[in-house]
Amino acid sequence: MLRAENAKGVPQPKGAGAITPTPLAGGYTPAPPDVQALFAARREGVALTAQDMPPDVVAHVQACWQRVQVAMQPVSQPVVAAWLKKLGQLVSNPPGAADAAAQCRAIYEVCADIPAGAWCPQARLAWARQPARNGYPVGARWPAPAELRAVLLPFANTIWRDAHGCKALLGRPTRTP
Repeated sequence: MLRAENAKGVPQPKGAGAITPTPLAGGYTPAPPDVQALFAARREGVALTAQDMPPDVVAHVQACWQRVQVAMQPVSQPVVAAWLKKLGQLVSNPPGAADAAAQCRAIYEVCADIPAGAWCPQARLAWARQPARNGYPVGARWPAPAELRAVLLPFANTIWRDAHGCKALLGRPTRTP
């Protein structure tokens, strides 16, 4: 069953197993577990029947598809700059005014293929909450571009996985991001 549409006009599922998405600014809410199970079944080559895809499940997948389309938008340099500015409040050595633009450009260059939905508050916290390596709290310092990419990639992979799953279930042509 569907309930009212959210602010973006995306139908929101309700009922047993439904997870009400609470997308954060610039973030992505992954598909609910029941839809992820369908994605996994399809990936494994399981032939799904109409019984496996009743209208409420199709609505879940269509809502996920709409969210994933927003999350897969290319990130812009101003979005990266704003995200990094907030990261600067969480680390002990943010770049100074003279170096900030160059740091932003370098990170953007390395991470430009990471979709906009991965540049979310959760990813920023993932950087800051990294476990210490060799006794040094890695997340307490400003990231090198490749280090930040490694933290953002799992968020991007979730978006890409859901996009492929939605395409497979909705019969849309697939493309590698």
